Amino acid sequence: MKVIQLTLGMMQSHCYIIYKHNQAIIIDPGDEPEIIQMHLSQNQLNPIAIMLTHGHFDHIGAVDYLVDLYHIPVYLHQDDEKMVYDSQLNLSYFNQPFVLKSKVQHMGKEITLGDFYFNIIHAPGHSEGSVLILCKEEHILFSGDVIFKDSIGRCDFPGSSFKQMQQSLNTIKEIKVDYVLYPGHGLQSTLQNEKKHNPYLSSI
Repeated sequence: MKVIQLTLGMMQSHCYIIYKHNQAIIIDPGDEPEIIQMHLSQNQLNPIAIMLTHGHFDHIGAVDYLVDLYHIPVYLHQDDEKMVYDSQLNLSYFNQPFVLKSKVQHMGKEITLGDFYFNIIHAPGHSEGSVLILCKEEHILFSGDVIFKDSIGRCDFPGSSFKQMQQSLNTIKEIKVDYVLYPGHGLQSTLQNEKKHNPYLSSI
C-alpha cells in the first residue's frame, strides 16, 4: 500500500490518498478537490471510497465535489454524522458556512473496501465521533485530529471533551504494536515516538 499526502486549504489539513494497484481510498478530503483529482488522475487511480476521521469542515470540504465526480460512498463514525450537516458543529460558520449534501455511511470497528481492510478505533475527545484508522498489515495509523507529533487535538470546540480525550489517549497507550502515524495536521511520527515524547501521552 502506498500513501500520498496532500496538505490543503487555509487550515493546512492533510488529505491522504492510499492505494493498492489502481484502487484508492481518500481520507479526509478537506479542501481543494481539483488537487486531489489531479493526483488521482496522474497516478491512474480509481477511488472507491472516502473515509473521514471526523466531521470538522477542514476535513470534509471536498467531499461533495468528489462524490459528485466519482459516485463513491463516504464513511464516518455515527457520532459525528450530525456535525457534517450543521455548520455550527462542523465549525465552518467561522468563515464560509457549509454542510454536506452527500449521505454518509457509518463505520464499524472493522471495514473492508475493495482490497483494503481497516480497523477503526473510536477515539472521542476532539469530536464525539473522532476515529483512528488502522492498517494493521502495513503498520500505518491515520489519527486525524486526535493525536499529532508532540501534541493532541483541541478539546474546546462544540462536542469536544478533554475527559474523553484522556480516555482516548489511554486507549492509544495500550496499543502494543508500533505504527507510522499520519496525523490530520503537522509532521508524521510513530506511535512509539509519541508514547515516549508526546507530553500528553507521557504524563498519563
